[in-house]
Amino acid sequence: MSQPKFCPKCGNSLAEGAKFCGSCGAAITQAEAAAPVPAQNVSEVREQAAPAPAEIPQPKAETVSEQPAPAPDAAPAPDAAPAPQQTAAAAAGDTTPAMEMGKNIGAAFVKHKVPILIGVAACALIAAVIIVILQLTKYQKIDAKDLFAFKFSGLNGKGTVIGYLNCQQADPYAYEYERDENGEIIEKEYSDYFSDEKKPLLKAFSKASDKEEAEEMRDALLSRTKGEYDLKVKLSKENELSNGDKISCTVDYDEDELKEAKIKLENTEFEIEAAGLVEGEELDMFDGFEIKFTGMNERGEAEYERTNSKHEFISYYISDGNSYDLKNGDKLTIEADISYSGIPDGYKFIDDSDSSKGIYFTVEGKTYIVSNSSQQKDFTVSGLTEASKVDIFEKIKFKTTGASPYLRIDRVLEDDLDKAIADNVSYYLDLGDKSSFKAGDKFKVKAYVSSSLLDEGFKPTDTLDEDNYAYKEFTVDESWGHYITDKSEASELDDFKTVFDEYTKKFSEDYTGRSYISGVSLDGKIKSIDKFETERDYIVLLDGFNEGTLNSYDTKSYLVRIYKVTMTVTDDDNKNSSKTVYAAFKYSGPYIDFNGDPQLESTFVSINVAEKLADAVKDSVDSIKNGKASQLGKSAAGSTEKKDDSSKSDDSSKSDD
Repeated sequence: MSQPKFCPKCGNSLAEGAKFCGSCGAAITQAEAAAPVPAQNVSEVREQAAPAPAEIPQPKAETVSEQPAPAPDAAPAPDAAPAPQQTAAAAAGDTTPAMEMGKNIGAAFVKHKVPILIGVAACALIAAVIIVILQLTKYQKIDAKDLFAFKFSGLNGKGTVIGYLNCQQADPYAYEYERDENGEIIEKEYSDYFSDEKKPLLKAFSKASDKEEAEEMRDALLSRTKGEYDLKVKLSKENELSNGDKISCTVDYDEDELKEAKIKLENTEFEIEAAGLVEGEELDMFDGFEIKFTGMNERGEAEYERTNSKHEFISYYISDGNSYDLKNGDKLTIEADISYSGIPDGYKFIDDSDSSKGIYFTVEGKTYIVSNSSQQKDFTVSGLTEASKVDIFEKIKFKTTGASPYLRIDRVLEDDLDKAIADNVSYYLDLGDKSSFKAGDKFKVKAYVSSSLLDEGFKPTDTLDEDNYAYKEFTVDESWGHYITDKSEASELDDFKTVFDEYTKKFSEDYTGRSYISGVSLDGKIKSIDKFETERDYIVLLDGFNEGTLNSYDTKSYLVRIYKVTMTVTDDDNKNSSKTVYAAFKYSGPYIDFNGDPQLESTFVSINVAEKLADAVKDSVDSIKNGKASQLGKSAAGSTEKKDDSSKSDDSSKSDD
């Protein structure tokens, strides 16, 4: 392997076969480029060459004769000082010249002794000075201010500034551009310290030996941690700036990290001055705008001009809310927009690199600034006419079936409602999971209120939900209807007179002309039924009635009314005779309904006829096995026991009471 070669003029290392020095440009001959013979380390030579004066050994003749003489062109004369470039090379870590120097000093020491000690000491001092100089000059010194760019934008008095590394990758406006006064795009210029091109990069990093080293130094300036540049600038003030404001800048960086890249920053605290902020008056885009609210509350309307009375290039529209169905207190947001094409004499951007920062223009000698081409303003609706309040539930009634404690609520009746309410309100039952009700039970009615009710000048007293529904809870009252029970007064049956008359009339029609009635012996044909006299009334409550466990559609009770019936019978000889029988009419579930009218759960009425009262009671009352019978109008009401009067005569005056 060939030995390394060095320039005899400057000590720079040479490439294999080089004819010129790449550092100083000196011509190199093969003899000059010959590699020096390896020698001891300089420090070792110094230790050998400078012992304490009392201990300097006397050199022997054979020692001198054994030391080879240096080549004529490989080292200076023994009493000559080392060349500066050789010393610099040694300070920079190039050991080959140092080894050659050690060899020469060793030879000189043998020949010249004490004078050599003085020369060595002088060389050591010079080397130390050179090393210090090299340490101080090896760093690339950079004015920190040259690494940053500052962008002022906005209006004078409200301006902003940001500072960033002056390179494309750190420029927040990298893809925006500025124009000169002629409208031509101004090409951006970035700091050479961040260039990708060789020439400006080597010019910026003059200490770099080649482009590769310059790029390493550049990349050190662009070092990042967690996506942020390690090298940054902090500003004493960033907002509410006016032209001429002074802003202190402090550079934040990792000094050790840059030293490793042979970079030393200077002027890391400096000052900049705010400039270029736009002068002008902020345009009030709502100057001259008017809005009126008309109509009825909750049906109101907003009226306004769609263009500005002073500047026709400003237009208006509702951005939040409606222009109709308004109520007092509503918030309405109007947005004002500028039509750029309508601005007289054109406009300019406050910041050409960021059009969102706004524009400015001059109208009639006055400069206006528009930071945002769209502005909003809120208005509160007021002055709308109030509607008359009405209770939409006040006059409703209910269609029901049955009665308490088995009241069934079928639907809402609207017959008594005012026309405006009936036409604009719809009602729905909300019964929950109940199918029948007793006095004290609760249920709800849901009412949908059409917005057209307000057109009639009415507003519900009840609060409507977002879907225009109102709700009201109702409680079932005893007056809504009740069944005839063992606690009812006999007089309550007077309400059923029409019902009873209907069925006795039908009985007469059905049995007149018959010669047979089940349960009695006629001995002829019924010519006429002459009289019905109420003999007894029984109410039979089926098991579970009071507990409310009966099904809504089951029979709840029976009313048994027993008549003493007087009729005329014609025998085969065409002779007439009077006949008395007992007819028991069994009605299903008699009750008084919601409107106070008597009702029966079923239109079917069973009739049992017997010649004796006791038999009539037995067949019609006692035969009901799953209920409790009570005789109405008697102090013994509730008893189901009856005396057997089968042995008594048919004389009605002797009937069992």
